[in-house]
Amino acid sequence: MKSDESIRLNYREYERWKYDKFVSFFNNLLLLRSRVDLHTFQLHFDSHHLINCNDVRTWIGYAVKNNVKLLDVNLHRYDKIVLPCCIFTCRSLEELNLKMGKAPYKDYEHEGLVLPDIIRLPSLKKLTLCDVEVDTFRLGNIIARSPGLEDLHLINCAQHLELVQSKLKKVLTIDGCIGGDKGLTIAAPQLVHFECIGWPLEDISWRERPSLESAHIDTCRSGCTFDDQINFTGIVLHAKRLALCGSDIKAMLEMELPSCSVFENLVTLEIGGWCLTNDLYVVVRFLQLSPRLEKLTLKQRKLSKVTKGEETSKVPIAGMTFECPLLETVIVQCSKDDNEIEKTVNAMAAHGVSLEKIQVIFHEDIERAERWGMSLEKLKEHDILEKTRKENQERVDDSNAGSDNSDDDSEEMEDEEYDDDDDDEIDDDEDEMEDDDDDDF
Repeated sequence: MKSDESIRLNYREYERWKYDKFVSFFNNLLLLRSRVDLHTFQLHFDSHHLINCNDVRTWIGYAVKNNVKLLDVNLHRYDKIVLPCCIFTCRSLEELNLKMGKAPYKDYEHEGLVLPDIIRLPSLKKLTLCDVEVDTFRLGNIIARSPGLEDLHLINCAQHLELVQSKLKKVLTIDGCIGGDKGLTIAAPQLVHFECIGWPLEDISWRERPSLESAHIDTCRSGCTFDDQINFTGIVLHAKRLALCGSDIKAMLEMELPSCSVFENLVTLEIGGWCLTNDLYVVVRFLQLSPRLEKLTLKQRKLSKVTKGEETSKVPIAGMTFECPLLETVIVQCSKDDNEIEKTVNAMAAHGVSLEKIQVIFHEDIERAERWGMSLEKLKEHDILEKTRKENQERVDDSNAGSDNSDDDSEEMEDEEYDDDDDDEIDDDEDEMEDDDDDDF
């Protein structure tokens, strides 16, 4: 992509400047830019930076006038009523990311909707809204007037949202919620990927059920109960990739897996989020139903999340067997201080999984890799290099210490030789004195 087709502005890179100087610089940059269509416009401000609403309107208006395709705005605790309405009627926009920051304290209603009544985005394919109030009516407007919309991601912004209905979306993400006490109904028969994080699974119902190719569910609610008619496994039965974590998932699978059909297409499975050391039934039962599985990731609950006195219901696995002839890799994720994870590894080995196929990865390393923006492989290489560097430094230190000791030993030997010479001189003097005495006698 040419440089004049992309404008990426992160005020953190200019935070040492006075705001007026920054505005002047950026306005001149726009004035001098070539008059070509703009593909990407990114505007990021942190929470502690003060910005002028008129400047934001001007900059976003510029992007819209220049036929922007990807608009990424992260203003964090910005006044939600001042975004220019032209964002929501931009005919060229293909991807829109709006992150408005968390609502002020006790402002759970998100007063001042960021979504206007008039919304018309005919070219929109992907929409991500974070900390933006979304209700059923306005979301319906976006979907109805964005015929090409395929990906919808709602992050901490589901206030008053009760229904997501579309025949066009391919990806739906629900990550966290605010005030979603009435439950959520999903009617998207062509949905191929569903991601649900933090929203209680029992509060989600399905109308015009899809046949998902992949799903990522990570949600916990203590004491969750499920209607016998939920049949969530029917939605993911033909999936190729599944990530199913949390106590909600465990309770649901314990209810549905005993009578579930075979997952004929499943190749990759990530499962856990509870104490696997005490309860492996769901895992073993899932493996019984997954004959084509190639990669399995077991996520042991983090030790920091263990609640004192919390118990895990145990379903016996004695006598249960499974056959996964294509299974090549088993990854066990656990905390470094988890001394009982060996029980889980031994249990998998006892069910026929070769120890050579089992890898143990620590949650702390995963978090560190994410924090540093690198893969686990790169992190491992970094740790090996760092270990080698420290060992080499220790050898150098030991060598220097050895040299010092050798010098000390040499000095001691010289002192000993000097002392021996003195002793010889003393002995000679004593002999001479004895001779003198003999002569006197």
